[in-house]
Amino acid sequence: MAAPVAGPSQVPQQGQPYNPSSELKRRPDGDDSARRAKFPRPPLPPPHVLSTLVPDSPAFTELMKIEQKLDWTLLRKKAEINDALGKPIRVKRTLRVFVSNTTHDQPWQVEAKSQETGGDVSMETKPDVDLKAGKGIAGWVLRVDGRLLDSGNARLDKTRRKLSTFLRSAVVEFDNREAPTFPEGNVVEWHPQTLQPPLDGFEVLRRGDVNVNCRIILHVNHSPERFRVLPPLADMISVKEGTRAEVMAAVWKLVKVAGAQDKDDGSIISSDSLPFHQLPELVTRFLSHPEPIVIPYTIRVDKDFNFHTKCFDIPIEIEDPVKSKMATIVQNFEGDEGKEIAKLEDKVGELAYFARDLKQKRDFLESFAANPQVFIHNWLAAQARDLDQMLGYQIGSGPNGGSA
Repeated sequence: MAAPVAGPSQVPQQGQPYNPSSELKRRPDGDDSARRAKFPRPPLPPPHVLSTLVPDSPAFTELMKIEQKLDWTLLRKKAEINDALGKPIRVKRTLRVFVSNTTHDQPWQVEAKSQETGGDVSMETKPDVDLKAGKGIAGWVLRVDGRLLDSGNARLDKTRRKLSTFLRSAVVEFDNREAPTFPEGNVVEWHPQTLQPPLDGFEVLRRGDVNVNCRIILHVNHSPERFRVLPPLADMISVKEGTRAEVMAAVWKLVKVAGAQDKDDGSIISSDSLPFHQLPELVTRFLSHPEPIVIPYTIRVDKDFNFHTKCFDIPIEIEDPVKSKMATIVQNFEGDEGKEIAKLEDKVGELAYFARDLKQKRDFLESFAANPQVFIHNWLAAQARDLDQMLGYQIGSGPNGGSA
C-alpha cells in the first residue's frame, strides 16, 4: 500500500505553527472505559520502531523496562493477595466481659439523703414517684460490658468491634422474682436485630430492694461456626469441639487409619457399605451448638455500685485485620488509582502513535521534496496497483496499468 497523502486536516498551512495537542483534542470525548472496551488501544510500538520515530527514545525505552518490571511485581503481589483472600485467615483473640450493677432509690439511699438535709424529709427531698416509669421506686440496673483485648499491633487493629457482634444471643435468668410481686418475669433474652446498631454492653433495669442471684448466659457467635461433637463420635475422633471442616478432617483421618475405605471402590466405606457422600450427613447428627458461657453473679443493693470481683475472658477467633488491609490494596488497584494509571497509559499510547503519524507525514513530504517527478510516478503506480487489487484484477495486467 502507498503512503497516505496528508490531507488539509493533517498538514498545517504555511505561516501557522502545528500544535500536536490540537490533533489530540479532536479525538471524541466520552467515558474512557467504554471507549477502551469498544475501541481497544493497540499495543505500543516496539522499541526499535520507537527509536526511528523519536531520537530520545532510549530514555523512554528504559522507562518501559522499569514499568514492565514494576507491572510484573504488582501483578505477582496482586495474585498473592487474591490467593490469600480466598483462604480463611483467622487469629485467636480474647473477649473480656465485665459484670456490674448500680442501685437507685433504695431505703438506705433515701435515709442517707435525708441525713444530709438534717433529718428533715420534706416533699422537696422525697423523690417523685412514677409507678409506670419506675421512678422513685427502689431498684437496680444490671450491666454486662465487654471489649476485645488489644493485640499489641494498634496500627493494624484499628477497627474496634463491639460486644454484640460476637454474640448469637444473651440470656439473663433471675432467682426469687416470681409474679405477682415482680410482673416483669425472671428471664431476659437478647437476640440481634437486622437494623440494630452494635452495642458495647447490655443493661437490665428491675425493681427490688433485696439481693438477687442471677446467671448470665452468653452464646458466642463463632465465625466460621463451631460445633460440639457428641459421643460416641467425640471419643472416636478425639475432638470435643471444632468447625465442620475440622470434624470432617478428623473423621476422614479415622477412616484412613482404620482402613475402612473399600479397596475396590474408594467412594464406599466398607464397614457398612456406606457411600462416602453420605458421610457428612451422618456426621451432622452428632454435632450440636457449643456450650454457652455461664456467668453467675449476685446483684447487691446495699451499695451504690457493685463490680464483680472477676472478669471473664472468652477465647474467640476473628478475621485477621491484615486481610482487610489486603482487600483495601486490591481495591486500590481497581479503584481511582488504577483508572488514573489506565488513562496515563492511554495517553502514552496516543502520543506514540501520534509520533508515528508525524513520522509518516514527514517521510512523505521529504521524499516529495527530494525528487518530485520520481515520487509522483511511484505514487501513481502504487495507487494503480491498489486500485487493480481492489477491483479484482491481477496486478500488472489491469486497465489502470499498475505494473510499475
